[in-house]
Amino acid sequence: MKILWFAHRDIKHPKAGGAERTIYEVGKRLSKLNIGVNLVTVNPGYLLEYENVDGIITYRIKGNIRTHLYVRKMIKRINPDAIIDDMGHAVPWFSPWFTDKRVIVFFRHLHAKSLPGQVNFFLAKIITFLEKLYPFIYKNNIFVTESDTSANDLINLGIKKDKIVRIPPGVDLNLFHKGKKTDNVQLLYFGGLRKYKRPEYAITVYENLYKKIDNLKLVIVGDGILLNEIKDKIKGKNYNIVFTGRLAYDELAKIIRESWVNLHFSVTEGWGLSIIEASASGTPSVAFKVPGVVNTIIDGYNGFLVNNINEFTDKILYIIKNEDKFILNSRKFAENFTWEKTADLWYKLLNGN
Repeated sequence: MKILWFAHRDIKHPKAGGAERTIYEVGKRLSKLNIGVNLVTVNPGYLLEYENVDGIITYRIKGNIRTHLYVRKMIKRINPDAIIDDMGHAVPWFSPWFTDKRVIVFFRHLHAKSLPGQVNFFLAKIITFLEKLYPFIYKNNIFVTESDTSANDLINLGIKKDKIVRIPPGVDLNLFHKGKKTDNVQLLYFGGLRKYKRPEYAITVYENLYKKIDNLKLVIVGDGILLNEIKDKIKGKNYNIVFTGRLAYDELAKIIRESWVNLHFSVTEGWGLSIIEASASGTPSVAFKVPGVVNTIIDGYNGFLVNNINEFTDKILYIIKNEDKFILNSRKFAENFTWEKTADLWYKLLNGN
């Protein structure tokens, strides 16, 4: 079998995140199951135009619009048995308009919920409009999504329930594992420093706690448009806050397992992949009770779901006092999710099971 996967970024893109991690982890495992995986994506300008990335044959085309214009050409060139239109960045690929081959739509989350503050008003309106067109563009296609809340978003868009398949992502349980925590309490925020993820709240949480916890440290991992704004908030203050920028995956895993609590502030997510990675590392999370995230935290087990920023304080203090229990529970929860299970579900779907 040969598949063609359309996505806006691949794992080597400088802005790669959870969506690209899923493509990579699933794709390389499908290739080992004798499925030819061809990925067509956007070239940020300096990556190879053609590359085999761990079994994923990757074609990179310069320019977002140009990549979309190549859909018909790439379908004809690859001649796949099945096509995956990845909606990690909202704009549809329109594959069913160019082929009678089987097309599966990979829907992450409803971008209309996360666009305010991210893009200008007119672009937000266009993307929201395009999302409303999904039932017409893909009226006869199967939709794969990761969380219950994303499945409900699809139903509200007009996608029939029997056309929706839920496949949660996994986690590398060998890379993300339990380890020794720092001697003093270390809080962690890791993820994109973008508006809808609200990373600036990490500073608020730290300020609410640093007088209550001796030698409290906060590590902020990642980059994005809000980085300088967040740094400006703490200028001249004697806080123990470290900004690491983006890290290699093994470096990230080390910091996660050393940390005591992972902080998560997103408005919405397709799935809280970072929360599962933290859980696998024995690091509980405190997060807002929002779409996607509610599938990755069992309240009071591998962390807490809260409704406002002030609730973070009490929940973090409670976790610190009961750290051993949360370390154990977090790892147990993460063990329900592996990339092998995720890839197997995709394999069965692609083979019509």
